[in-house]
Amino acid sequence: MSETLLRGDRLIDVLIITKNEEANIGFCLEALAGWTNRIFVVDSGSTDRTREIAESHAVEFIHHDWPGFAKQKNWALENLEFESPWTLIVDADEVITPELRSVLEGIASGPTDQDVKTGYFINRLTFFLGKPIRHCGYFPNYHLRFFKTGSGRYEEREVHEHIILEGPVGRITTPMLHDDRRGLEHYIAKHNRYSTLESQALQREINSQEDESESLEPGARRRRWAKRTILPRVPFPGLIRFFYMFVLRAGFLDGWTGFYFCRFIATYDDFVALKLRALVRGQRIDLTGVDGLSDVTVEKDVPPAKIEKKAASATVPHDRIEPHRQMQPEASPWTFREKVGRALWMLFGRTLFRATFHNWYGIRRQLLRMFGARIGANVAIRPTVHVEVPWMIQIDDGATIGDYAIIYSLGPIRIGSRSIISQYAHLCAGTHDYADHTFRLIRSPITIGEDVWIGADSFVGPGVEIGDLAVLGARSSAYKSLEGGRIHVGNPARDVKERNLT
Repeated sequence: MSETLLRGDRLIDVLIITKNEEANIGFCLEALAGWTNRIFVVDSGSTDRTREIAESHAVEFIHHDWPGFAKQKNWALENLEFESPWTLIVDADEVITPELRSVLEGIASGPTDQDVKTGYFINRLTFFLGKPIRHCGYFPNYHLRFFKTGSGRYEEREVHEHIILEGPVGRITTPMLHDDRRGLEHYIAKHNRYSTLESQALQREINSQEDESESLEPGARRRRWAKRTILPRVPFPGLIRFFYMFVLRAGFLDGWTGFYFCRFIATYDDFVALKLRALVRGQRIDLTGVDGLSDVTVEKDVPPAKIEKKAASATVPHDRIEPHRQMQPEASPWTFREKVGRALWMLFGRTLFRATFHNWYGIRRQLLRMFGARIGANVAIRPTVHVEVPWMIQIDDGATIGDYAIIYSLGPIRIGSRSIISQYAHLCAGTHDYADHTFRLIRSPITIGEDVWIGADSFVGPGVEIGDLAVLGARSSAYKSLEGGRIHVGNPARDVKERNLT
């Protein structure tokens, strides 16, 4: 006689995957006892009392090495002998309440006419710091966990995977309880691991541009779309997530617990965004060997071609990178304060600077000083001059800068007393390391001595020093330092004769 018949009208088999779940598994199994048929606990090498506690509840305990969340569950669904007409999947830190049990049994024993669904999303109530989260956009929170045996399979995704199901799907509003009793330290470590896996999943999905399965719960599809669209593009994804959860989704109604929970999830989004950017730049993210997380397989699957190229380049020495494998530039080298300053200068300072009358030199001097520039007395700067970063420049007494000159001060630029920078001249104090695959910004200072004349439409490159009384002729280019008291012309500039002043 089969086990199903021995258990009478028990029409539901259960699947649980575990790894060091001794704090949770007992609560989970006690809630399943007496009304489910077969309970399969698939473990990936627990070193605590998980097996002992599980086997005390008369479950079928199976060891299977960890291949990843979706692959572990798919292996179980494909290889274990599920007998009942319905399958329920729960995590070890989830508990089926008596009310939800009644709903599930009612569905499993109900009529088999055309109105019966193939599967059901189950609502879930999450606990954080021992208290339920009833707002924050986390409740109601639906997951497809209950379906007709043999009809479902998990999508191949690194984390936050969902069942792919053929057929009509319903919803069960009665919630199960989600409460991880392993403590905050484990919760933080788990989300560090999840953020790595999710950043990899998002990178693959961005490159492949695959459509989401229609069987995904609409909220999950929206969340994935938002993360693929927003995380790579905005500077403060965590701040946006916090505002959405705490304000727009009324997380404040959960009190201080809601506040801390929103902060925690916002930090998780920041982690995902940072790791996603690291992956884009070809940096390796690997949790193997991190305490408590050694079950993670980070690079087992072969990624799409775009990811493969970027990941491979991270292990190739700079001098061996082929020209067609130049990577994206490094993350911004500017601090947050500098970014704000540059934004204010571009929006307001530069606009006012350009709007001043041609001989209002004092107003322009004062405006530059307000943004951190060191400007001496009687400095004459025309309103059409382009100043990139004001606080990077020092212009000493009596210097003159002509119309449409460019002071591209990514690095420090000093212009000595009484020196003249003619119209359309270009002083460039920044470049990039072409031998570095991240295209690292190099800020090389330009120093122009006293009584120097930089001719019209000339160029002075990064790191150049020009001595006192030197002349750089019109349309000439200086890539190396120029000796003082001499006249230099050409591209590149060459010393032609001594400068004699009478």
